[in-house]
Order: sequence, then structure tokens, then C-alpha cells
Amino acid sequence: MTVEAEKFESQLFEQIELLTEKESEHTRVGLYVYLKPENGIEEHRLSKSQLEQMFGKHNHELTKFELINKNENVLADLTVHFSNGIIDCVEIWNKLGDYPKEELLTYELKRI
Repeated sequence: MTVEAEKFESQLFEQIELLTEKESEHTRVGLYVYLKPENGIEEHRLSKSQLEQMFGKHNHELTKFELINKNENVLADLTVHFSNGIIDCVEIWNKLGDYPKEELLTYELKRI
């Protein structure tokens, strides 16, 4: 959902298909999920021009989403980070306090 209706949506979906979780880091109030690109992702890299169309010259990140799980007291900002035109990290930051250490099995993802 984080790339639906974005410019270059199909290119971003192709990237997602070629990413696997490399590692994650729990930060008490959030979580970083670092991603590893697989072979073939280069052909779906966003060019400098495409990045500028999406984000301007700086801050190549999608920041218009919230992750919600009321049972776990989670209302979190979700940010998708890009490095050199490829998605490389998802950051989750809970605005209500500590983020659960266990993976959330259910949640709502809301565009803000």
C-alpha cells in the first residue's frame, strides 16, 4: 500500500518483489527494517530525475502513512527510505510510547 498511487508505482512494486529483510533494529519506540536488494533490482532503480519528481532534491522518503494497532497501543509513523533510487529501509516510530518487540500480526495502514 505504501507505493499505491505514487508516481512510478509499477517500478516501485517491482523493487518490492526483489527485496528481502536483511535485519531489523528495535529502538524501544520504533523499528527499523533494513532491506537487501536481490539480483535484477537495478533495472527498477528510480533515476535522479524520477527521485526529484517524487521528492524534490532531498529527503528521498515516503512519509505519509500511519501504522495502527489499538490493542498494542500503536499509532506509528511509517517511513519508506530510498538510497540511490532503491528502497532500502522502512522506519516505524510509535507516537504513543514503546513499540512492541514482537512482530505485529494485525495492523491497519492508513494514508495521512
